[in-house]
Amino acid sequence: MQAARLLSRAGLEPEATASEQGAFACIQEAVRAGVTGETEAASSPWIFERVRVSAPPRIDLGGGWSDTPPFCFDWGGTVLNCALEIDGRYPIETEIRRIDEPVIRCYADTGEAMAEYWTREELLEACEPGSVFSIPRAALQLHGLPARDRALDVTLTELGGGLEIRCRVQLPIGSGLGTSSILAATVVKALAVMSGRTLGDHALSEAVMQLEQLMTTGGGWQDQAGGIFPGAKLLITGPGSRQRIRVQPVGWSPERQAEFSQLLVLYNTGIQRMAKDLLRQVVSRYLARETATIQVLHSIKTLAVEMSYAMVEGDWKHLGGLLDRHWQLNQVLDPHTANAPINAILNRARPFVHGAKLAGAGGGGFLMLLARDEQAAAALQKTLMLDAPASSGMVNYRIAEEGMRIEVGEEVAVSPAGKYAGREVDGQAR
Repeated sequence: MQAARLLSRAGLEPEATASEQGAFACIQEAVRAGVTGETEAASSPWIFERVRVSAPPRIDLGGGWSDTPPFCFDWGGTVLNCALEIDGRYPIETEIRRIDEPVIRCYADTGEAMAEYWTREELLEACEPGSVFSIPRAALQLHGLPARDRALDVTLTELGGGLEIRCRVQLPIGSGLGTSSILAATVVKALAVMSGRTLGDHALSEAVMQLEQLMTTGGGWQDQAGGIFPGAKLLITGPGSRQRIRVQPVGWSPERQAEFSQLLVLYNTGIQRMAKDLLRQVVSRYLARETATIQVLHSIKTLAVEMSYAMVEGDWKHLGGLLDRHWQLNQVLDPHTANAPINAILNRARPFVHGAKLAGAGGGGFLMLLARDEQAAAALQKTLMLDAPASSGMVNYRIAEEGMRIEVGEEVAVSPAGKYAGREVDGQAR
């Protein structure tokens, strides 16, 4: 209510920035209040030399946006999504190694981008959305690093050394597959394993939601939950600032699942979404109680449930119609969901499909196309690959039947505590 009042005030002000920021600060505070666990002090030494956590991306078939605060706080959210293996692997991965130096060293993707953090001040700088190192830095802060009123090098020495964090996403930028939130889940989980903390799947999902508030991206819970929990499932929450996710697997037979996988064609359009601040725009319209926005958000929750029934029953024509309806509703939320290149692809695909929808917020990324039958699926793939740009192409996938994968290296044999004690790092020799 306070966020809505601030936002309505912003509409009357020539310079509305302060009121808008205040509105979204209220939402961030509500998210933090709903998370049951508090940030722990990083007092447990590292117990492994190396930890690797990998996770699948997700495709969101229905209900995306209903998981976003504050709508989900008021009404609860309902999302239908599937975790996927791509080309036989989990393409989202974080690897953490213990190093002797008292420094946090972060690498992104292929290792070409690297940043080092030697001091508390460097690590605590504001996490800007879009920075490749914002996710590991925000995850470290949630983990309790740096410790309060202590030099970073002293804290790391007591924990057994510094950390080298490598984050990799082997998917195109702007794929719409929830990669940022799922990557954040792998970092948070890897840090917990490194220090021997128990962090269940539901607590991990909550931690990522809190992390996104630190980064001011303000997302919901369906992206990370889509990668944390395996398979095809409905994710349901009730109203309230504590978003307790109920995971309801789609109750289909192995034969029905195989049939779905044969008919659902996943196509990389090669188009990167360029629209900015979309989530902020949708949340602002909801807070302003725009009728169309409220109706769409409630409608897509219903569509998600209906889709799950159609998948169980193998009613592919009905499922395709629901995908099309969802696609139309997404365009009510954001007219930029569709554009000329996307419409051109859909026009070529229409003779072969029951329905289609872009993954994620739309405007680019991966396109989900539900073919009429196996022959139509083959013809669709052939048609789309004719004169396709080099950046686009078919995506080889299967539904991921297991959750996140965790690999640990050898345990830390001897703590190197004291090895770097007293070393100058604040602007001096490192």
